Amino acid sequence: MTSDRGAAQLESANAIRAYQREWLEDTRQRVKQGEPFAICNGDEFEEVFNIMDIPVIVINYWNSIIATKRMTEYYGDVLTKRGYPANYFAMGLASTIDNDPETAPWGGLPKPALIIGGTKSDTEMKVLEIWAREYGCPFFPLDFGLDAVPELPKYPPPPRWWEMMAEHWDGLIDSRRLDLRVEEEKALINFIEVTTGRKLSMAKLEQGLELLNEQEMLWGKARDLIAETIPCPVSLRDQLAVYQAQWHRGTVRGRDFIKAYYEEVKERVENGVAACPNEKLRLLWMAGTPPSWAKWAEEEYGAVCVASLFSSIPIDSYYRATINGDVMRALASRHMVLFLETPDWRLKDAKIHQCNGVVETANPSVPSFNKKLFEEAGMPLCQIPRDRDDEEVRSVLSNFIETRLLS
Repeated sequence: MTSDRGAAQLESANAIRAYQREWLEDTRQRVKQGEPFAICNGDEFEEVFNIMDIPVIVINYWNSIIATKRMTEYYGDVLTKRGYPANYFAMGLASTIDNDPETAPWGGLPKPALIIGGTKSDTEMKVLEIWAREYGCPFFPLDFGLDAVPELPKYPPPPRWWEMMAEHWDGLIDSRRLDLRVEEEKALINFIEVTTGRKLSMAKLEQGLELLNEQEMLWGKARDLIAETIPCPVSLRDQLAVYQAQWHRGTVRGRDFIKAYYEEVKERVENGVAACPNEKLRLLWMAGTPPSWAKWAEEEYGAVCVASLFSSIPIDSYYRATINGDVMRALASRHMVLFLETPDWRLKDAKIHQCNGVVETANPSVPSFNKKLFEEAGMPLCQIPRDRDDEEVRSVLSNFIETRLLS
């Protein structure tokens, strides 16, 4: 029997939330005692730092914390006063320029031993160069992080590319460019070892990738339970909170975080616990943070956002089988191409989550990247002008729900 009241937050999600605060304070103390700390892009090298026991903060994660604390305007002003544009990617840089632990979320970041970032964006490259200069630490740029950009050797990717990522990733990536990326990562590891005094064990790296793969498999089991269970047993907010476990991937702790998450989701499903007992419609939300209008949509229509951009990234993109025993090559393959945000991948997610419709933010004057495929597949798609819970957004959503989903 389904619960007659909304489910409380997941204990496993709250444990991850709490740990992140503790982790940063512990990291701050470790740095004070002379240990190294690193800053890097989200999916380019952090598991190597984890395996080397070097604390690392993910740039986009730190920026999202700043945004959650509603400090983007404050730090935007910090940037403009220094003559820089108020770019979202530069929020972490702004907190360093501001240099005010009393103001910064969680007391701010300690000084890193190095900053690492890719060259796929000129803006990001320049931000990281300036950030390293502000800290007085080295910046190591990484090339050949291609993702879904036109120069990807086999762009556009084949249909159902996600089915190749785990075991057949070598069919998606140009081998010559991967050769270059592997050599670059070997050079970076040498640089880290010289800079920090730590050594990377290949045996530990192999063990770390096995833990990473196990973590993603457990995540996949949890995702599948959420997708197939009506009403949805886990709120989107908790699903997204759990994503922070990715910053500890390649470790026993990261694996255990997701193991606890899977077991708690399984228990909820078995006990008929619903995140929103009033669920009547299921929506896929194209963005990566819980929509500001979610509570209104649930109360007004029983329309629940059950999935988002991040629902399947861990499952479809992080797992990498080691081919021919080459651990470095398997790791570098994921650093080069994490996921390919194609319409067929998003449509797949909407279908497996049994969604009635999809919502995305889009400029109505610009044709949607996703709309044609979704509509042809019989999956209604709604475009809202912005992610705000205001009268205009509610009007657009009401019209969509009443005319496309309930008619």
